[in-house]
Amino acid sequence: MDIDRYLGPGHRTAALVTSHGLAVADAAVRLAEAERIHEEKEELAGTLTRRWGTPCHLGLQTVRLRTGTEEIPEPWAGLSLRVGDVYLWQVAEQGRWVALGVADLDPDDEIQLLLVVTDTDPP
Repeated sequence: MDIDRYLGPGHRTAALVTSHGLAVADAAVRLAEAERIHEEKEELAGTLTRRWGTPCHLGLQTVRLRTGTEEIPEPWAGLSLRVGDVYLWQVAEQGRWVALGVADLDPDDEIQLLLVVTDTDPP
């Protein structure tokens, strides 16, 4: 697990699953691996839902667009460049947010299942 690769004040990001060699792979192979990692996301989301309740579904496209004209706090700005949408839980007793998503937007990068824990409210 690649934890703290995207470490910053008030947040941590862990790559729970990372593809290998897909940055240069055939598009069909990349698509199949993306589907597999999305399935893993759904399985983990089920486990987290049993623990913290039903998550919000947060699309990050508007956040990504807003980064061009607004100061969007991390980890949300960086996450929006890599992930299209996340499941989002508010863990109120700890004052934190937990986001789960698949980083598959950049075809020149590996696909990753990311888990983000932050005390920064989503934009």
